[in-house]
Amino acid sequence: MRTLTVKETAKVLGVSVRTIQNRLATNELSGKRITNQYGTSEWRVWPNKEITEKLKDFQLDEVSTDGPSEEFQGGDSSAVLEAESVEVDRNYFEETQAPITTIIREMSQQFAEQLSKEKQINLQLQYELKEKDVQLKLLPDFQKQAEDRRLEAETKELEAIALAKQIEAMKTMAAEKAVDLARLNQLETETLPSLERQLEQERLQRERALEEAASKLSALENGKREAEEAKAKLEESLQSEIARLRDEKDDQAKAIESKFDALNQKLEELKKPQASWWKKLLGSSEN
Repeated sequence: MRTLTVKETAKVLGVSVRTIQNRLATNELSGKRITNQYGTSEWRVWPNKEITEKLKDFQLDEVSTDGPSEEFQGGDSSAVLEAESVEVDRNYFEETQAPITTIIREMSQQFAEQLSKEKQINLQLQYELKEKDVQLKLLPDFQKQAEDRRLEAETKELEAIALAKQIEAMKTMAAEKAVDLARLNQLETETLPSLERQLEQERLQRERALEEAASKLSALENGKREAEEAKAKLEESLQSEIARLRDEKDDQAKAIESKFDALNQKLEELKKPQASWWKKLLGSSEN
């Protein structure tokens, strides 16, 4: 006896699919789970008396038979109609021959489609195997490429680390520059006015010092003129004094020369022979 799908059973009994699933869960209906052609697990229901009776009045072309006939195994024998106890008349089979042929044709078509899919899958697997063989032959090249990529990745990682360090250094420099800029701003707002005042005071002091120096220079120049005038007067006085001293010297020299001449004359006179004293005395008495 063949099994029915849950959908077929629900259609035959005139209930919902959920009702059939609940009856299977509570063992009100017997069945088993199989894997369909799409690889999905689904229920197959064993027909009981109620289902068999309704199948007589139900057109089987409305119910697909996508599975082979299977013998019932296990379950409630009182609720299930076994193949040996079912009396099916000849007209029933004659009426169902055409739908069964259609079902077989559809199954054959589905099998052919499935076979075509399997062939395509097989060809795809063969192609993948060839690709795998090629990849295995190229494995040393792939290993070298992988090593090159690893080295390239390490190089990029090192470059990224170096770049991160450069960015950190630039951030540090930027922070230091910000501090310097803040100091410059503080210097501009606080220190520069004080420096300007100090420089102004120093400028005024230098100007006063220059004025004092100019005044002193003028005084020195005046003193220099006075000194030059005094020097000229002194030189003139010295020249006069020198001339006077020279005249006095000349006069003294003349006087000394006169005295020297007189002394020479007296010396000459003294050198002449003199009369004795008694002659002088006699001569004076005679007179």
